This record gives sequence, C-alpha cells and structure tokens, in this order.
Amino acid sequence: MDVGILLSDALYLTASLFIAEKINYWLYSVSYIKYIAGGIFLVIGGYSIFKNYLSLKTIPSSKEIKEVNTSSENIIIYPLQLIGKGFGLNAINPAVLVFWIAACTYATKELQIQGAGLLYYFGITIITLFSIDLLKIYFSSKLKNYLNPKNLCYLGIIVGCALVFFGITICFKEIKL
Repeated sequence: MDVGILLSDALYLTASLFIAEKINYWLYSVSYIKYIAGGIFLVIGGYSIFKNYLSLKTIPSSKEIKEVNTSSENIIIYPLQLIGKGFGLNAINPAVLVFWIAACTYATKELQIQGAGLLYYFGITIITLFSIDLLKIYFSSKLKNYLNPKNLCYLGIIVGCALVFFGITICFKEIKL
C-alpha cells in the first residue's frame, strides 16, 4: 500500500511542478490571497478545536472495549491490490495535492531551486516521506495501546491550535512589529 502512496505522491508532485509558477504569480500579485489562505487555516483549526472539545465531554468514562474478529484465514491479498488501494486513498485526499503545491511553490520561489536541483530536492523529499511512512507502520502497533478516544480528542485540540497559529501567521506575515 505504501508503494501506491509513493506513486500517487510522485504523480501529484509532477502535476504541482507544472502549476507552481502560476500559483507563485497569484500569491505575489494578488494581495488578499494570503488572507483567504490564513482564513481557511483559522476556520479548519477552530472547527477542530470546537469538535474535539465537544467530543471530549461526551466520551463515556467506562472502558467498554469490543473485540473485533481479525482472523484472516481465507483472505488473499495481492501486491497490486495493495498498491492500487494506496494510490487511490492518497489520490482522493485533497490535502496531499495542497501539500505538494505548497512545497513546489516554496521550493521554486523562496529557495530559488531550478532544473536538476528540483529533481534532487524532491527526490530526497519523497525518499524521506517513504521512510517516515515505514516508521509509522512499525510504530503504529506500539501506539495503539495509548490511543484512546480521550487522547485522540486532546491531539485534535492541539492540531487545531497549531492550525489557528499558522493561519494567524499567514495573515500577518508581512507586518513588521
């Protein structure tokens, strides 16, 4: 499945490189675009904080854990099936495309990377993402004992606060204090 995600990332990266120049033009010629982007971060972050705060109040205190039958005696999993599943799951996630567009616009405008430098930069980036994915797979079995609904709500609130912070930072980036 991870190979499918890697292939999907490579496809999105290639598409993002082609539109990075147009995105850079919009970001630097249209002054209000940063407020729209910052507002989106603020709304998503605020929603995450609100939703997780309300969920935190409704979590039952009793520990009712239901066992799920996970026997896989008769299941046959083919490698191409896993690659297709990973590719599809990554392809329908709009955050992946937004991430690669942001990475491409940053690399081309702020870091001034061009030509073969882009190939090296994003090659190392994709290898790093693939390695992190493998580490996530390894450590996910160890994390499942610590992840309960209450901890997930706290994590959602922290992520929401980070999104609000980044939204404010985007809106006030050009202001000198």
